[in-house]
Amino acid sequence: MKYKIFCDESNHLLNTKSNLMVNGAILVDEERVEEINRHIKYLKRKYDHFHELKWTKLLNSKRDFYKELIDYFFESEMRFKATFIPNKKEHTHSLHNNSHDEFYYIVYFYTMRNFINRSDEYKIYLDYKDINGGKRIKKLKETLGKQAKACEIYIIQSQESQILQLCDIFIGAIGYKNRTDLKTKESEVKLFIIEYLEEKLGYPLVATSPWVEKFNIFRWYLE
Repeated sequence: MKYKIFCDESNHLLNTKSNLMVNGAILVDEERVEEINRHIKYLKRKYDHFHELKWTKLLNSKRDFYKELIDYFFESEMRFKATFIPNKKEHTHSLHNNSHDEFYYIVYFYTMRNFINRSDEYKIYLDYKDINGGKRIKKLKETLGKQAKACEIYIIQSQESQILQLCDIFIGAIGYKNRTDLKTKESEVKLFIIEYLEEKLGYPLVATSPWVEKFNIFRWYLE
């Protein structure tokens, strides 16, 4: 089988306002990618949503669009996995004294490890962050180790992939749900998306059992 994995992260830099870090990936059968991208574009046209999907640019007037988009994910064969770090500074330094850069790729490994079977083939797409894309690909291959033999890794712009944009919404929801540095969570549309996701899932966006396949959240606890 051939698969594509679309990856994104939130608050991955060490010195950001929020101490949370969320890394996410969506796994798709390669043959279904074009169909899924077309359908999300269709939903955008249906609801007059002419912009890139981003957690930081949600519109309260587009709730029906977000709801149907989430419904589509759960009706499809797509699978989502997230690795959620509640306190990235403590975790970085507690993990065998690794640098934050090294820790960043270890988080990627935990996000994708259940997706990759060496008997299958994978194309992994990372969201463009800066000019160091080549270094990111090399380092991720090193971290994946033997699993990397089944993988090709690419850097793309988020506007190139509707699936990557959907991943951004999911990791944004997990991060927002678990932020404790906000005195109040005032965004009605963000709370709406979180509540609807939790309604579909039947559990909060905090952590899941390891065997959950559709929408899995691995919360990294300090030992």
